[in-house]
Amino acid sequence: MFNKLFIQNFKCFPQLELPLSDLTILAGANASGKSSVIQAILMAYHTSLNHENIIDTSSALEIAVGNPSTLISQNPIKIDKGDFFIGLSEPSGKSEIYYFIDKLSPLKLFCEKNEESPKSRLFYLNAERMGPRLSYPTMRDDTILSDGSNAAYLIDRADIEGRTVPGYLLPDPSLTSFSACVEQWMDAILGDVNLSVSTNLIQATADIRYGNALAEHGVLPTLTGFGISYILSIVTIGLWCASEKNSVLIVENPEAHLHPSAQSNIGKFLELVSSCGVQVIIETHSEHVIDGVRLQAALLKNTENVMIHFFSCNNKKISTKQIHLNPNGELSQWPEGFFDQKSLDLRELFQIRRQNANK
Repeated sequence: MFNKLFIQNFKCFPQLELPLSDLTILAGANASGKSSVIQAILMAYHTSLNHENIIDTSSALEIAVGNPSTLISQNPIKIDKGDFFIGLSEPSGKSEIYYFIDKLSPLKLFCEKNEESPKSRLFYLNAERMGPRLSYPTMRDDTILSDGSNAAYLIDRADIEGRTVPGYLLPDPSLTSFSACVEQWMDAILGDVNLSVSTNLIQATADIRYGNALAEHGVLPTLTGFGISYILSIVTIGLWCASEKNSVLIVENPEAHLHPSAQSNIGKFLELVSSCGVQVIIETHSEHVIDGVRLQAALLKNTENVMIHFFSCNNKKISTKQIHLNPNGELSQWPEGFFDQKSLDLRELFQIRRQNANK
């Protein structure tokens, strides 16, 4: 697992050292640095595995970034060499990478790195996941794509491989297939969901049908809401990672398109994935996801392995606060701006009520 991220002069961070735990939550306002942390991890991981010294930034970050000079902090500090630095440490060692913009070829990003490569395998689901489609591409059969588009195919593939789901993620020992575990967790998170998957290898597509108590026959994903399709990729990759060793799973905005109860349930699910040996990193704007993690961690007596980083921007500087859980799942601190909007809105509504009562 990754235990610390080091950043110098990357995007909004002139300098940052961020410890990482078994389950790490990144929370905070928009444009406060959460995505930059994830992109730094992706960049370091991609670079460490790349045998070339020229980096394709769009491939590493899986987004178009244009000129790589945009990755350099606008308020840089003096560093040993290069334009920016990213380090990613594991118990076995630390990957250290210096990045350089070529003055003669400004569209190229070069790197200089040590020989240490990550021992963990990284899986990543971004916030812009594929929604309902008539069918889905098969694509790779060894990892989920960052938009989750090949999740349906991986379910079928896992059944063929005979992948088994470990520990807390298999509460019903009678379940004999990976797809049955996916269906059970979809049902547990969303309520009353069943599914069937079939793969057409000639057309390289996978079809999925969803059903419930109101649908005698399964229906196309396009006839259901976005939440079901969005959550399928998270459940699939969570179980897939749990069936492997040394996996790291990054999920952006797992709460997207979900009802608050389902948001809490996906938090519980990801904590259970973490308890099965997968390092989980979550970026979220949902207090319900965090509450689900807190509750499940307290039930498992696993709260010491959960860490929350709260990001905020004050006086044109990004600050981070570490929040820990006590054995009861309670937060070690509640910084200003940390999911306090409900209290602020209720206070304002109360003031309006008092004003109207006095008229």
